[in-house]
Amino acid sequence: MIPLLIQSGALANPPLDGELVWGAPQWLLPMIVAGIVVALFVIWSYFVRPVRAWVRVLGITLKLAAVALLAICLLQPMRSGTRPEPMSNVLAILTDTSASMNVAPNVGGESRATRVSRLLQQNNAWRSELGKLFEMRSYRFDSRLDSTSESEVLTSDGESSHLATSLKGLSERLAGRPLAGVILFSDGIATDPDKFPSDWSELGCPIYPVISANEDPLADLSFESISVSQSDFESAPVTIDASIKAIGMESRKAKIELRDLATNKVIEKQTLTLTSNETPSPVRFRFRPESGNVSFYRLKITDEADIDVDETSEVEATRINNERLLAVRKNHGPYRILYVAGRPNWEYKFIRRALDADEEIQLVGLLRIANKEPKFSFRDANIQSTNPLFAGLGDEEEAAEQYDEPVILRLGVQESEDLSKGFPTTAEELFAYHGVILDDVETDFFSQDQMLLLRRFVSERGGGMLMLGGQESFRGEDFANSPLGDLSPVYTAPRDGRSGEEPLRFELTREGMLQAWARLRETEAAESTRLKSIAPLRTASTVGGVKPGASILARATTEEGQSVPALVVQRFGNGRTVAVPLGDLWRWSMRRNQDDREDPEQAWRQWMRWMVGEVPKRTEVNVDASRDASKPTTITVVVRDEMYLPMDNADVQLEIQPLSGEPATIKATADPNRAGYYIGEYWTKQADAFRVAAKVKSSDGSTLPEDATGWVTEPSAAEYEQLQTNRALLEKIAEQSGGRVVIDDELDAFAAELPRQKVPVSQAWVYPIWHRMWVMLLALTCLCAEWGLRRWKGLA
Repeated sequence: MIPLLIQSGALANPPLDGELVWGAPQWLLPMIVAGIVVALFVIWSYFVRPVRAWVRVLGITLKLAAVALLAICLLQPMRSGTRPEPMSNVLAILTDTSASMNVAPNVGGESRATRVSRLLQQNNAWRSELGKLFEMRSYRFDSRLDSTSESEVLTSDGESSHLATSLKGLSERLAGRPLAGVILFSDGIATDPDKFPSDWSELGCPIYPVISANEDPLADLSFESISVSQSDFESAPVTIDASIKAIGMESRKAKIELRDLATNKVIEKQTLTLTSNETPSPVRFRFRPESGNVSFYRLKITDEADIDVDETSEVEATRINNERLLAVRKNHGPYRILYVAGRPNWEYKFIRRALDADEEIQLVGLLRIANKEPKFSFRDANIQSTNPLFAGLGDEEEAAEQYDEPVILRLGVQESEDLSKGFPTTAEELFAYHGVILDDVETDFFSQDQMLLLRRFVSERGGGMLMLGGQESFRGEDFANSPLGDLSPVYTAPRDGRSGEEPLRFELTREGMLQAWARLRETEAAESTRLKSIAPLRTASTVGGVKPGASILARATTEEGQSVPALVVQRFGNGRTVAVPLGDLWRWSMRRNQDDREDPEQAWRQWMRWMVGEVPKRTEVNVDASRDASKPTTITVVVRDEMYLPMDNADVQLEIQPLSGEPATIKATADPNRAGYYIGEYWTKQADAFRVAAKVKSSDGSTLPEDATGWVTEPSAAEYEQLQTNRALLEKIAEQSGGRVVIDDELDAFAAELPRQKVPVSQAWVYPIWHRMWVMLLALTCLCAEWGLRRWKGLA
C-alpha cells in the first residue's frame, strides 16, 4: 500500500511526526454501541455453558480482541510523519585537505586523506542513497573554503586548517538555501587564527563529523612550546626554554640540538629521558649570540631509537614537527651614557673600565674638577680673574675658566664641540644620549632649564637616569622641590645627615633576586654567598622613604640590622630612574677576592644595559609574523625626529633578505591612525628565516639610523602541533549544532537515518494502518484461535 504524501506547506495544520490520525471519526459512537452489544453477547455465550474458567477467559479475550481490531478499522486509523522533499534540500559534504590529513592513524595503515577519498567515491551506497533525496554539494577547506566537483581529485597539501572559519563561511555561503546539514570529513585539528565560537549552534545547521572507528594513539615527538628571552644577566644573555611532548615514547632517550644557521655550527647538544604524555620534558639553552644583532637558529629533536629501532619500538607518525626555526634579536647599540660627577672620584675610573669591555656602550664623562667661587667677592688686585686651578700655567691661563665658573673636564667626547659649554642646554644635544649618571652632584650644578630638560629626557625621550650617592646627593629642600627630586625614586630625608663609618653590607631583596640584571650568579644561594664575600661599604646618603610605584631591589644593612635603600628603581613616563644612595661602590673594585676579579665590572655592565636597553631609538622596526600561511607578515616601523616626536612624511624602505632565497625591497606606507608609524606587508608561504632592515629618509633628505630585526615562518608548525584526531572538538561541534558524530563504518546506516531527521523543506505523509496486512491477519488469528478452542473443548 502506498502512503499518502502531502506538501507540508499546503496543510493549514499538518500532523505531527508520528501522530495517530483517524480518517472516519463519525463511526466512533456506532462502533462503541455495537462493540458493547457484541461484547455482552460473547460473554453471555460463554457463561451459559459449563466450561472451565480459564477456557472461558481465554475464549472471551480472543473473540473480543478480534472484534476490537475490526471495529477500530471502521475508524480508519492512520499514522502521520514527515520526510525530506526530494531534491529540495541541500546537503553539504565538507572535506579537510590540510597537510595533517596525510598522517596515518594506524601504523602501516592508510592515511586519513586516503580513507576519506575512499569513502567519498560516487559508487558508495551511502552517497547514492542520500543523492536520491538531497541536492549534494561538495566543498574542501584548508586555509580557505572552495567548492569542488564530483570528479575532482582532492590533494591534502594545505598548510593550515581553518575549521571554524570554513564552517562559518559555508553557512554564510548557503544562507537562504534550505541546508539540511554538513557532513564533515576532518581530523578536528584546527589552526584558525580567530577564536572558536562559544556556541556552535550559531552555524544554523547540524554538523555530522565522520571519524575513524579505531584509531591507535600516534607515537610522536614534538615541541609543545618554545620561548626565547633575553636578559641583562651577562653570563646568559639569551635563554631558550622548550618543552618536549612525547606520546607513546616514554622512558626513551632523545637528543636536542641547537644549531646556528648562519655558521651551521652546533651551539649545544643535550640528551634527556622522555617522560609521560601528561608531563612535557623541559629543556633549556643559554648562550651568547656570536653574529650580528639578528641571529637564526634551528632547534631539532631526535629519538635515539631512530638509529636502531627494534620490533617493539613505536615509530613516529611524522618527523615534520621535530624541528623549529628561531629568530633572536640581540639588543644592540651604540648606547651613549653621559656621566656627570660633582668632583673627581674613583667611581668614574671603574665604571669606564667596566664599560670599555662592552662594545655597544659609549661612556662620555663630564667631571667637575674645580668649583666656582662667588662672583661678587673682595679680591686682591694682583690675583688673576681665572680660576685658581690654572694659576701659573702661562698662556693657557688666559683661555681658562673665570674664577666664578666651574672647571669641567670632558672625557670620551666624539667631537671637540661636544659638551663644550658643560651639561647640555638643548634637547637635541641631550637626547643624543640614552642614559645619564649623576654622581655626587648638587642641585645648583644645573640651571632650572637644564633640570626640566633632564625631566623631559626621561619622561618623553624615554631615557634612563642613575643617581649615585655622595655628600651632595639627595640633600635638602632644594633637591626635594626640584625636577631632580621628582625624578628620584626616593624621597629626601626629613633632616640632613649622612651615615658614619659603620660598615654596610649590600644585600639583594627578594624582588632583586628575581631580576637577572641585578645579580651575578644563577641561583639565590650562590648570589647570597657572593654578596657576603664582597667588601663592606661605608658611605650612604641619608634618604627618606620609597615613592609609590618604586621597587627596592637591594638594601645596605649594618651589623646591628639597620638598613637603608641601596638600589631603588621606578618607571617615570617613558623612561626609568634608578637611585643608588651609596657613595663608595669603588670599594668593590679596590678590595676583592681573587675568584671574583670581574664581578664589579660585570655588575656595572648589567646595570647600564638594563638602564638603556629599552630606550627608544629614532628608527625601530618590529615584525608581527602570523602563524597563518594565508595572512601576510606585518612589518611596523616607528620613526622619530631629533626631538623623539613622531615623524611624518618619511620615506621608509624595507629590505628583506631570506636565509635561502632572493632579497626583496618593499615600501612601507604611513599608518593613517598613528603618527610616525609605517606599515609594510610581506607575503610568503615557504618555511624560512627572514631579516628585514628599515632604511629611512626624512623629508629633508637626511638619513636616519638603520634598524633591523628578523622573523621565521613555519606554516606546518601549527598544523602538526597535534596529530591525534581532536574528537573532543568534533563532538562539541556535533552536539551544539544539533548533529552527531558518525563512525565511518556506519555511513550506510547514517544515510538511512538522516531522512528521518528534521530538514528545512519536508513533506507531510499519512499511512493507513487499517490497510496493513498484519491487522487483518491478527484479527483472523484471534478468531481462528477462539474457534479452535471451542472445537477442542466441544463447544462448537
